[in-house]
Amino acid sequence: MRHDELRAVMHGYFKQALAARIDQIGANGPPSDLDLAPQATTQALAEGTSEDYWGIIAPNGIDAFLQRLCGATGLPEPGSTKEADRVLQEYKMAHRDFLRALVKHQASLEHYDFTSPLASVVQAPTPLHPDPQMPPADVGIGLQQAIDEYVGENRRAVSWASATFEKKEAALALLTEYFGADCPIGGVTKRDAQDIKRVLLELPANRHKMPQTRTLSLREATEVTGLAKISAVTVNGYISTYQSFFEWAMKNGHVQINLFAGTRVGKSNSKGLPKRQAYKPEALKAVYREVTENGLGLVKAESNKWGTLIAMFTGARLNEVCQLEVADIQQQDGIWFFHLIDEGDSKKKFKSTAALRKVPVHDELMRLGLLEYRSRMEAKGKSRMFPDYRFCAKNGYGRTLGRWFNVTLTPALGIKSSGHVFHGLRHTMVTRLAQAGVAEPIYQSIVGHERQGVTQQVYMREGYTLAQLKAAIDLFSV
Repeated sequence: MRHDELRAVMHGYFKQALAARIDQIGANGPPSDLDLAPQATTQALAEGTSEDYWGIIAPNGIDAFLQRLCGATGLPEPGSTKEADRVLQEYKMAHRDFLRALVKHQASLEHYDFTSPLASVVQAPTPLHPDPQMPPADVGIGLQQAIDEYVGENRRAVSWASATFEKKEAALALLTEYFGADCPIGGVTKRDAQDIKRVLLELPANRHKMPQTRTLSLREATEVTGLAKISAVTVNGYISTYQSFFEWAMKNGHVQINLFAGTRVGKSNSKGLPKRQAYKPEALKAVYREVTENGLGLVKAESNKWGTLIAMFTGARLNEVCQLEVADIQQQDGIWFFHLIDEGDSKKKFKSTAALRKVPVHDELMRLGLLEYRSRMEAKGKSRMFPDYRFCAKNGYGRTLGRWFNVTLTPALGIKSSGHVFHGLRHTMVTRLAQAGVAEPIYQSIVGHERQGVTQQVYMREGYTLAQLKAAIDLFSV
């Protein structure tokens, strides 16, 4: 293709995209600062180096991106690397100037100009009619196709536990029920996102089980009176799934912004539910004393002692601790660490890919003799650190330790409460590290939370060094 023809295609493609975005703003109003953040990030990358830009725009690879671009614009697929580079260069340049034009239009809505003739006041251009030789602006693949790709990618990567897959698929099924499976994902608007939030707030609990609602459509079910609604916690669970899905869709070029960013319900209606919380210093010390000194004789097995201590000094989840293998405690560059990885026992379960991590062994665990306990297990020919913990499909290996801690230990110590449970040890680690001035991304890495933002997700993919994590975790004390 001639260079001038290539530029004409790119100009027409982004001109129609700009008209569609301006029309959307005219209908729904200017986006919020939160909604503009992804746009600003993309523009900064478009203004910068190609490597940074394509890492975001084409996360599945350049070949897949070019195939999708050619399908949307009618461009012939490049026949050589040189042709491909030319197409990519023109796309990046056009995308950059498209974003600049969009920012200029958004800025024009922040004031009124009464000094210029009325005819010159900025107005949204009329969306172009499709030209037979110019395909319409791409509004995205169908919603169900996007969901299938999103779930499929996470299934192949084993990003979620099986129970998490079920919850997310159920939440996403509501999207297709509401919008329709063939609805172009790029055609969903911010107003649509607010509408489905309102539907969720009116949705009866156990909708598919209740005789009054199990045969009704989504909208019909919300009109039935006298039934308990799903909780705000559940609503936020759905919205969290939608936020993650649209974040993926944005990174994969299906949408321009995350429509569900900032839409979580502000207040929960679950006031009566127990809140997990960090342990008070005296309560944490009571647990520490009993599992290390066994003054009341509550510790009947070494697994109870070491399982509790590891959770206390790592912030790891119950099942992450209980499924540990001897081989998972390793040394690198003179630093011992827990290698939380889904290798070895096929029954290992992790909540997400962020949960796969390296956690340095705290100095206190070293002092108390964790490595000696590990050596004893190895000498006995045991592959698992806690071979007395049995596996069950629902709870993994954590049932025994969790019950002992919550039913036996805390009541006997006089510290049992609805909020102080085994998982509270994890909250305690996060709270104490934050109070010690540890940066949020570092303690997120230690406890296996997903790190947020372009800097952490793109530029810090390699993560922090063991030395950095070790220095941070040793700030925790009982």
